[in-house]
Amino acid sequence: MDYDFLKRRIYEVLGIDLNSYKEQQMRRRIDQWLTRYSLEDYAHLVERIKSDAEHREKFTNYLTINTSQFFRDLGVFNDIENMVLPRITAGGKRPRIWSAGASIGAEIYSIALLLKKYNQRAQQLLATDIDEAILDRAEKGRYSPNEVQNVPPALIEKYFTNDENHLVLSEEVRTMVTFKKHDMLRDLFPKPFDLILCRNVFIYFTAETQERLIHKFVDSLVSGGFFIVGSAEHIMDPARFGLERQSYCIYSKL
Repeated sequence: MDYDFLKRRIYEVLGIDLNSYKEQQMRRRIDQWLTRYSLEDYAHLVERIKSDAEHREKFTNYLTINTSQFFRDLGVFNDIENMVLPRITAGGKRPRIWSAGASIGAEIYSIALLLKKYNQRAQQLLATDIDEAILDRAEKGRYSPNEVQNVPPALIEKYFTNDENHLVLSEEVRTMVTFKKHDMLRDLFPKPFDLILCRNVFIYFTAETQERLIHKFVDSLVSGGFFIVGSAEHIMDPARFGLERQSYCIYSKL
């Protein structure tokens, strides 16, 4: 079974379109998976994910790159706290915020904690991901010490409790967020939002897919709204997307 055939089978079984991902990176990840689980080739992989629900769930999670932590990239969150949030909450406005590719929910919960810190309220905090299992974990709000290591001690003390070597986020914060399954490659984009975060996702997509998604995200922003990408995902010539660079990997809609 060659890679093109594997892509078709993965789409049929999992609904994931590997054509939108950078081939070299994705093939390397899949080959590493084959080695890890002693699978001889792509055909054996397909048979395994068809017949073994647990393996299918693990493989889907692996493909969709679900790694994150609270306040990831402290420089970016410093700009969110001191530049972005003050502007989108000015005059008592309650913003709508979307974390796309939300993974374990650490990013949107970080935003929620900042809103709590400044006694601000959001009209909507939406977190989406293609992986239903990871969304279920995010809703539970249970994290390892490593995943919350960047959370300020005062916020840990106020909004987390210890539970068997994990920290559990308070229901008060968890209920601020709505989690939904969303495939950004296939589904319609919700709108309008004052802030959209889609970080460390684009690096896995082809240039053509990246451009298509950026246009769709910009269309989902209000005028003057903010779009934040990952630290390795700078948008070249942002003006052609109707964006203006504000800081590092933070852009605003013209």
